[in-house]
Amino acid sequence: MHIKEIKYFDHENRENYTKIYGEPDTCPICKHKISPNFIYACIKGNIPFQSLEIVYKCPNRKCDHLFIAYFHERGLNNPFSFNGSSLPLVIENKQFPDSIVEISKHFNDIYNQALRADNNGLNEICGPGYRRALEFLIKDYLISLNPELSDEIKKLWLGKAIDKIDSPKIKICAERAAWLGNDETHYVRIWEEKDIENLKDLIDLVVMWIDSEYKTKKYEKEMTK
Repeated sequence: MHIKEIKYFDHENRENYTKIYGEPDTCPICKHKISPNFIYACIKGNIPFQSLEIVYKCPNRKCDHLFIAYFHERGLNNPFSFNGSSLPLVIENKQFPDSIVEISKHFNDIYNQALRADNNGLNEICGPGYRRALEFLIKDYLISLNPELSDEIKKLWLGKAIDKIDSPKIKICAERAAWLGNDETHYVRIWEEKDIENLKDLIDLVVMWIDSEYKTKKYEKEMTK
């Protein structure tokens, strides 16, 4: 990163110049690596607690959107430093295997809502969202195997639903994901050394094992002697 001089306007629309250190290298909208085009800058706040907001334009022709990057003051006579934040932040949905979406569309929708909260820094509320997504996946998976027990499965606590899973690999990962998911909804955490990333890893494993089982049964059914 290098230091660069730019023109800015203050709250009274007076023109001046300052220096910045670093610029965004990824468009928050199209996610491409870029060298952004400078459009406009303004300073907010009072010395020595000023912040700088710069409007850039994405040079990617397929995007061509404007976005705002945020810079913070590094001290008097020092350049403003890019703090790594740009808006608007467009979150891409996590893509799950077709088998998972077929088994539980609600899981797909809930997980991606939690993911958007997660990526927007709402770390206190995304955990319960991931836990809710897990519950829908487990129950819809069981219902896909036992449709005649649908009403009974829907009423089960998540732990009891997991107990009904036959596959050891799915059961082990789902059980531990539920433990971490419950931590996200309770005042006191039990698994203090684990976090949201561990919860997401375990959900990914549950998804992988369910998808593997689904595909195995599909080929077993389609390819008989």
